Parts: sequence; C-alpha cells; structure tokens
Amino acid sequence: MKTKAQSALEYMMTYGWAILIIVIVAAVLYSLGIFSPSSSVGTTATGFSPFTVLAQTCTPHYLAFQLGNNAGVTVTLKNVFLTTSSGITASTAILADTSSVVTGGSTTVNFSSGEACVSGARYSASITVAYTESNNLGLQTLNASGTLSGSAS
Repeated sequence: MKTKAQSALEYMMTYGWAILIIVIVAAVLYSLGIFSPSSSVGTTATGFSPFTVLAQTCTPHYLAFQLGNNAGVTVTLKNVFLTTSSGITASTAILADTSSVVTGGSTTVNFSSGEACVSGARYSASITVAYTESNNLGLQTLNASGTLSGSAS
C-alpha cells in the first residue's frame, strides 16, 4: 500500500511542477504583450461614423489620414481636432474651397506637428471631426469622433 501512495504522490508532484512552469511562462508572455492583437496589427481606425478612414500615415513630422464620406449627402468639414497618446493636441482649420466632400468622395487631413509619432513606435490618436450637412432637418452641425492607431514610419 505504501508504494502505491508514494508513486501517486510523485506523479502529482511532477505534473504539478510542469503545470506551474507553464502558468509562469504564459503569464510572462501575456505581460510582454504577445497575446495582444494590437501588437501584430498594422493600422486600425475605429469610430468616425458616417466617415471611413481609407488610409493613414504617421511620421515624426506629421499625421495624415484620408477621410471618405459615407453620409449619403455632401458634407462640409469645419475643423478637425487631434489628441495623441503622447499628449500632443492640435486643431486644423479646413479651407473653405476644399472642405466640401461629396457622397463617396474623400479628402486628406494633415496634422503638422513637431513630434507626431516616434519612428518605429506604436501611436494612438483620438480625432474629432466637426462638419455640417444639409438634410431634411435643415443645415446641421455634427461631430464624428474616432481613434487611429498603428506603427509610425
């Protein structure tokens, strides 16, 4: 009877140590961000309804993105506000002659900043687009907000 109990205890101890090592390795990998999908995803854009972000670029000198109009009507961009994860805030006034975006059309918004992104590092920016549209309720001033993220070039 003693030998059965001893072998059962040795069996449980061996597998117990193996499971403990696996849990420690998984915890270390999780803390390094290996299991985070954002560490392997190139660029993402969330929010911005009724607009679509068609492209985005971030370098140490500027952040630019192409905004597509899916509103169903022509919209007029008034202002775009930016706040990056590094604390940089900026506002860009859209020129009147280039501010109208027809349905299905797009426009490029550029933010020129001293240190918009660190080359090779991940960036995240919260953006609010102030625009007007004419619909059955008349001329309305609306806001669309979203987040851009990715790796700087």
